[in-house]
Amino acid sequence: MTARRASSRTLGAGLIQLVDNFMICLLYGYDTWLGALLKGVPLFLYVYFLLTYVPNYVYYLVTQYIPFLGFSPDVGFIIAQGVGGGNFLVLIILAVWTQAARGRRGFAWTLIRVIDFLQMLFVYLLLIPLLAFNMAGGTFVPLPGQNPFPLQALAFGTLVAGLGLVSLVYLFFEFRRVIRREALLAESRSTALQTR
Repeated sequence: MTARRASSRTLGAGLIQLVDNFMICLLYGYDTWLGALLKGVPLFLYVYFLLTYVPNYVYYLVTQYIPFLGFSPDVGFIIAQGVGGGNFLVLIILAVWTQAARGRRGFAWTLIRVIDFLQMLFVYLLLIPLLAFNMAGGTFVPLPGQNPFPLQALAFGTLVAGLGLVSLVYLFFEFRRVIRREALLAESRSTALQTR
């Protein structure tokens, strides 16, 4: 008997199904306090980044760093506020479509949960380490004579990225534990109904 290799289509569908089930449990299930903390703090930092960092970056880009624009500080402020308002609208849309996907199956609803998963990976593995890198003195726009990548900033950003990865692994194991418990409960209910 020869072992057959699963087709990439089957593997891809299985991976998407796993991500979909993981996000259903993560978004709509119940948690331990640690699971809630590991979801709530990154969500707060994502909102903080969208509403403060991004408009601030836009302000400095349009007033100082893009030479052909060179807007005045007042115009830069108005543009940054427009970007902040647009980001707030994006947050509302993300919240509404995530809640709309609750309890629904199908391509579009799965796609919404996969997009939420990709955003979660972005926040845990890139965004929070970037904020930690900035907090430890690193910068992508250095002043003259400033070291943009000090060792402590690189080390702290890497440490926080590792902690983000550990958080994702914990959430996955928590998902597996909850699924196993619910499967056992469903099996016992099914057995009880069959014995009647």
